[in-house]
Amino acid sequence: MTLDRVDIERRVPHAGTMCLLDAVMQWDATHIACTAAVPGVTHPLAHNGMVPAVAAAEYAAQATAVHGALLGDQIVRRAGMLAKLSNVELHTACIPADDGPLTVRAELLSRGASGCMYAFEVTASRQPIASGRLIVAFPPSSAP
Repeated sequence: MTLDRVDIERRVPHAGTMCLLDAVMQWDATHIACTAAVPGVTHPLAHNGMVPAVAAAEYAAQATAVHGALLGDQIVRRAGMLAKLSNVELHTACIPADDGPLTVRAELLSRGASGCMYAFEVTASRQPIASGRLIVAFPPSSAP
């Protein structure tokens, strides 16, 4: 099943220009692959007309939010916070504005009630932009 931007916006905590993903191309129990348009000078994370490569972590975090919603068969957003980035490698200073759409891939490494850990990679025209791991923390359940 593929998802378009409207479906993604229903599943991530960001909307409008801060929803950075345009489509989910593939997903299964442990992987997700998304696409995103090339960032332009009006991108919400642009600085001096360029989007720093570290912003790839936000693309990845949004992909993991969509994946988590799909795993839980949730249409509504679940609260979560990007708690930690580790092993991050930036392969360029900025996300290229002329290399075509971005591909955002994430692999679920572990998942529990308090959070989840993913490995991620963001590329443009198969050229690496950033990779690493991220941890998303969930608030304690309000259930008794």
